[in-house]
Amino acid sequence: MAKKTKVKRPEELKFYKRLILSQYMLGLFGARELKDLVKGMKDPKLEAIDPEGVSEFSKHMLEEFGECMTIDKVKVQEYDLNIVRHTRAINEQRHQKVVLKYFQYLSLLFVEYYLDMYFNDRDVLLTDLNDYVQRFNDANNPADQVDPYKASDLNKLALWNATGSGKTLLMHINYLQYLHYSKTIESDEKNILLLTPNEGLTDQHLLEFKASGINAIRFSKAGRGAMRHANEVSIIENTKFDIKDGDKRVAVESFGDDNLVFVDEGHRGSSGLAWKQYRDMLCKKGFSFEYSATFGQAIKAAGKKDLTQEYARCIIFDYSYKYFHADGFGKHYNILNLADDGENHIKRLYLTASLLTFYQQKKLYQENGREFARFNIEDPLCVFVGSSVTAVRTEKGEKVSDVVDILQFLEQFMCSPTTGVADIKRLLSGNTGLLDNRERDIFRDSFAFLLGLGKNPEDLYADLRKVLFNCSSSEAVMHVENLKGVQGEIRLRMGENAPFGVINVGDDGDLLKLCGEAGLETGSVDFSHSLFHTINASNSSVNFLIGSKKFTEGWNCWRVSMMGLMNVGRSEGSEIIQLFGRGVRLKGYEMSLKRSSHLSKERLELTIPKQISLLETLNVFGIRADYMRQFKEYLDEEGVDTEGTHPMRRTMPVIRNYDSAKVKRLYTLKMREDLDYKKHARKPTLSISDTLGVIVLDCYAKLQFESSRLRYDHEVTKNVDTLKAKHRAFFNYDEIYFELQHHKNEKSRHNLNLSKAAIIALLERSDWYKLLIPADELELRSFDDYKRWQRIAITLLQLYCDKFYEAEKRKWETPHQQYVTLSYEDDPNLEVVREGAYDISLDKVTEASQLVVWLDTVIDKAKEARKKRQLFSILETQGDMTVSHAPMHLYSPLFHVAKKNTDITMSPVALNEGEYKFVTDLKGHLEDNKAKLAGHEFYLLRNLSRKGISFFESHSGFFPDFILWVLQGNNQYITFVDPKGMRSMSIDNDKIKLAQSIKDIETRLRLNNPNIVLNSVLLSNTKHAEMEHRSVPRSEWKDNNVFFMEEDGYIGEMIKAILNC
Repeated sequence: MAKKTKVKRPEELKFYKRLILSQYMLGLFGARELKDLVKGMKDPKLEAIDPEGVSEFSKHMLEEFGECMTIDKVKVQEYDLNIVRHTRAINEQRHQKVVLKYFQYLSLLFVEYYLDMYFNDRDVLLTDLNDYVQRFNDANNPADQVDPYKASDLNKLALWNATGSGKTLLMHINYLQYLHYSKTIESDEKNILLLTPNEGLTDQHLLEFKASGINAIRFSKAGRGAMRHANEVSIIENTKFDIKDGDKRVAVESFGDDNLVFVDEGHRGSSGLAWKQYRDMLCKKGFSFEYSATFGQAIKAAGKKDLTQEYARCIIFDYSYKYFHADGFGKHYNILNLADDGENHIKRLYLTASLLTFYQQKKLYQENGREFARFNIEDPLCVFVGSSVTAVRTEKGEKVSDVVDILQFLEQFMCSPTTGVADIKRLLSGNTGLLDNRERDIFRDSFAFLLGLGKNPEDLYADLRKVLFNCSSSEAVMHVENLKGVQGEIRLRMGENAPFGVINVGDDGDLLKLCGEAGLETGSVDFSHSLFHTINASNSSVNFLIGSKKFTEGWNCWRVSMMGLMNVGRSEGSEIIQLFGRGVRLKGYEMSLKRSSHLSKERLELTIPKQISLLETLNVFGIRADYMRQFKEYLDEEGVDTEGTHPMRRTMPVIRNYDSAKVKRLYTLKMREDLDYKKHARKPTLSISDTLGVIVLDCYAKLQFESSRLRYDHEVTKNVDTLKAKHRAFFNYDEIYFELQHHKNEKSRHNLNLSKAAIIALLERSDWYKLLIPADELELRSFDDYKRWQRIAITLLQLYCDKFYEAEKRKWETPHQQYVTLSYEDDPNLEVVREGAYDISLDKVTEASQLVVWLDTVIDKAKEARKKRQLFSILETQGDMTVSHAPMHLYSPLFHVAKKNTDITMSPVALNEGEYKFVTDLKGHLEDNKAKLAGHEFYLLRNLSRKGISFFESHSGFFPDFILWVLQGNNQYITFVDPKGMRSMSIDNDKIKLAQSIKDIETRLRLNNPNIVLNSVLLSNTKHAEMEHRSVPRSEWKDNNVFFMEEDGYIGEMIKAILNC
């Protein structure tokens, strides 16, 4: 009888691939995956808000996705203004202002759309979602089907955000978003609740709400009937809910079922799914937002299909760890695990390696702390974590404890110099006998910085004692001391020296007893101050923190650089990832949250300190922790490659198209290198200037001014007005002054002097600005109108400050600018020529893929051309990549990668769509008009962002994309060309006005260089009909050197304008 062939079931979709709501939202913007949407949004310049309260993010999205998004573009602009307003609201009381990252902005944008539809068009939302569900189910196997939405499913949203990605700030803005759209909340009718898993997180949230200016209290049964602030948030641990009231519990039914509920890491508090049952009861007729870094792990651990279905339909945004780390956020990580600690000498060597690794970080920080300060590197801290601090287990008939094991090791290391020195010597040799699965020594090349110090093992051991243990004597005894005045803390110190460590424990008496029985020196001291709570202080002597995994909940610390895990990770599930997330958090340069190795690709002007990566790496040392397996499973579940594969890298040779002598005929602009405006110029003082021109502020449809009376859906004749004395009657000039100070500091203009007198003098005049605003908006109806007018005044003053500062800077710099001859040897735009190659990274490819085979062939051709000193004439395309030769460009090749492709990256970056079209069109025009252009020589060079020539400081400086030279006889025309999207750009924009202001530089330099002509040109890849300011005729744009790439003859028009100046 023939055997039955087993039919292999198709593999089920991983959870992250079934997030139906998130996918639906991406689709509204014309994207299939998050990476499609965020490509191009990662430039830090897009984090700016323009003076009219419009984010650069929204401008980018409308420019890049305007044609494919199905959301009304006007709605997107409204959502953006709401987000900006809410962000400013939570920033009002903050010293360090919140600046939204692209993933935070997108998360908030998605919520804006959802809440708008939920409150204003719920039936349409339900229909649209179910239409999408049907399409999803039609395309997938039965096992992966998602249930249709019911109306009752729509009142829950969840945000999946990695630890360290700012989910608390998102919660605060979600709160404001909900209030904005609901417009019906009354403090005495609807509760606003935040559910947390423990009191530590409750304390942390209270501080965070205060920082954002949101009223919040810890829930108290005794205070339930007291007067409350409007829209006050009550914070309660989900462990305190029950079916009935009790001494320490409160009946969930007593809150009713029409509440606004926020849930932070709900699955970490109550056992099982009780917390979810209570949450559902609380918001049955209300609404809930839920936040977690570990939805995937928690849902997998629960193993319930209905839970999978629910969260697949309510997670609106997925920015889990795989995205967070891939985008360069957070630290690198290095995870080691000693699976078998049966051999004491192996265990000792392994733990000594952990100390040496930590010492290397501390030593590097001590020697270079000032240099690292601008990257917000904190003093390293080592954390040892066990499943339970006081847990005792029986091994080989003996009672043992994880914490006691660690303490005994620390004491033995300190009291046994000979053994310690020998182990350090062995570790530095790179020949420890501790091998990975590829038979390589796991500590080889791990201590390069220490070896570079030139000290012998004896000296390193002695210094390690001082740096880590605050002790130089080998005779000192380690003291384990209970702090009587502080519950649950035990301090560690050597002799009479400052404490080097603290143990955070629930029952300090039990642990102290265990330590005494193990032969450690124990005692109790009167001490009223918590060491644990001073760990973040700059003068803290604590280098080691020991506790169970519980202590990390609600703990906010950026110091953690090493973790020791003891028997952790076998069954903890999502808590392991929470713990890991605490360690990989990083502030980064200018609070970018990014590690330097990634930031260097975006901020080319940055000089990255040597070996800073050592301090931007979390080292995890596990002892029977099973951490590697747990973490690998977690990454697998999230769709992160764990097999050690990396992007494929290639280098493409760069070839000069012209010899040095020809290039040296070209001139370029340069500031004297020994001068800096902020350091050497006299400090400018804000004052009234009659030479700046008129500032224009358009308030029509700008919702940040909070008008709800008028809306315009068609073009109108705009009213021009001013802020008169009656509008300024109740201005708070102190507030205005501090807002301008903040604006000044935000722009790093610390050399600008401001005064209240100058501000008042400016506002008393109206000849320096033009305010476009409906007349009705300047009529007084309530006292809130004064606040709105004050915000308008602040915006006008910010615009004036920008213009004033730029004018003063330009006035000082202009005499110090000079023409210099171009050179392959030192020009920053030609660095790629000096380095000799592009660096290309190809993700998700193999050696056999068509793209790689083709690229390798092209690289071989380029190598051959360079070897023979020939021009590299090529124009080939494979998939999304094009490599081309533009003979007028100073080097070849040039690359273009399709906008949709996110798997190909290179340095210098490839040409974008507009840049590639310009190069191609210029090349074609020159070839087609050789006879007409006889006697003219054309040369082109990419002007690299952050490295090349820039004009003015607004929006992080303006770096035009290209420099174009035209040589005609003795004349040389130098033109800065910038192809760009211009959907929202007005004709008064500084980038457009550069066409006029660059003539001031030309005039000043004409005495010694009468044959050089300077020009600036913008090329709009936005069609004229799609521009916000399309009422401005094409002829006026062209008079200002703006040409439209949609027109066939735009290159000819540009050249004519250049030569006729």
